[in-house]
Amino acid sequence: MSLSVAAMLERLLVAVMVGVLIGLDRERAEVRKARQIFAGVRTFPLVALCGAIPALLVEQLGPLLVAVSLVAIAAIAVVSYLRASANGDMGATTEVAAVATFLLGALAGAGELVVAGACGVAVAVLLVAKPKLEAFSRALSPEELTAALELAVITVIVLPLLPNRGFGPWQVWNPREIWMVVVLVTALSFVGFVAMRLLGERRGMIVTGAVGGLVSSTAVTMAMAERSRSAEALARPAAAAAVVASSIMPLRMAVLAGAVNAGILPRLLPIVFVMTLTGLVAAWLISHRRPDEVSESGSQIKNPFSVVAALSFAAIYAFVLILVRAAGVYLGAGGTYAAASLSALADVDAVTIAFSRSGPGASAWAVPAAAVTVAAVTNSLVKLGIAVATGSPRFRRYVGVSLAATAVVGAAAGLLVYWRF
Repeated sequence: MSLSVAAMLERLLVAVMVGVLIGLDRERAEVRKARQIFAGVRTFPLVALCGAIPALLVEQLGPLLVAVSLVAIAAIAVVSYLRASANGDMGATTEVAAVATFLLGALAGAGELVVAGACGVAVAVLLVAKPKLEAFSRALSPEELTAALELAVITVIVLPLLPNRGFGPWQVWNPREIWMVVVLVTALSFVGFVAMRLLGERRGMIVTGAVGGLVSSTAVTMAMAERSRSAEALARPAAAAAVVASSIMPLRMAVLAGAVNAGILPRLLPIVFVMTLTGLVAAWLISHRRPDEVSESGSQIKNPFSVVAALSFAAIYAFVLILVRAAGVYLGAGGTYAAASLSALADVDAVTIAFSRSGPGASAWAVPAAAVTVAAVTNSLVKLGIAVATGSPRFRRYVGVSLAATAVVGAAAGLLVYWRF
C-alpha cells in the first residue's frame, strides 16, 4: 500500500526533529570539550534521514537498503571512534548516538512515530543529563548499588518466573501477585531512600522526616527518639521530624491502595486527609514554637532494601492475606477489623494492600476502607508507644500528644465516614 505524500513528509519530519534534538546536545558537547566531533546539529538530522528514507522504500526496494545504510553509518562511526581514540579520547558517546539516531529515523520511516519521538527524547535527556548522572553514580555507595541491583533482580528475573495462579486455602496465595506487591513496596521504599540520599541530611530533620516517611515512619520515629536521647537540645526538631514522617504514612497507604485498586480511594481519602493534616499542623506547631533551635543533621536511616527484607515482607503479606480472608469468612466485619489491627503491629503496608486487593464487599468499599483506617490508627498508636518508651522526656511529650491527636482524629473521622454517626 503506497503512502500519501503527506504521510511520507510526516514521517520524514519526525525523523529530522529527532536528529535535531540529539544533534543539539552533541553540538554543545563539542564546545564543552573544545574539540571537533564528527557529528553535530546538522549531521544528526542527516543520519536520521539516512534511516527514514530507506524505511519508507522497504515495500518497493526491500530491507536491503536499510541494512546497507546502517552498515555505512556504523562504518563512519567506527572510523570516527578510531581517530578520536588515537588522539587520546576514549569516549564513544557521539558515535553510539549516531547509530541510535539512524535506528530512530528508521522507526519513524516505518510509521512508528510515537515510539521514535519518545525514544528520541529519552536519548536527548540521557545525553544532556550526563553531568548529573555521573555525579549521582559517584555518590552511590557500594551498599546502595548492590541494593539497586537486587531490586532489579527481584523485578526483572524473579517476577516473570513465578506461577500466576492461586494456592493454599481459598486460593488466596498467588505467587506472582504476592511478589508484585513486594516489588511495589520495596521500589517505593528505595525511591524514598534515594530521594533522602540526594537531598542530604544537612537540610534538616524536617525534610529527612518527610522523605523518610516514604521509607518507614516507624524507622524514622525510632531514629529520632535515639537522636533526642543523645542530644536533648534536638528533642524539638527530632519530634517534628517524627510527626511529619507519621503524617506521610497515611499518604503512602493511599498510594499503595490506589495502585492495587483505585475503587477504595473515595472511601479512604477523607481519613487520609484529616490524619495527614492533623499531623502536619502538629509538626508545624512543634517546629515553630522555638525558631532558635535548628537541626544540623537528619536521621541515620539505612538503606531499607535487601533480599531478606523482601522475603520477610512476602511472608508477612501472605500471612495477612490468609488472616484477612479467614476473619471475613468466620468472624464477619468485627473479625476483619481485629485482623487489621493485629496485622498493623507488624506492617501497615501489607494490611493496606491486602484489604485493597480483597475488593468491595456487601457494603461496597466501607469495610475494606474502614479496616485500612483501623490499621492506620493502630500504627500511629504503635509509634506513640515507641516514642514514649525510647525518647527523651520532651520528645515523648511532643510526639505523644501529636500522634494521640492524629489517632483520635482518624478514628473519629472513620466513625463519621463509615458508620455515619
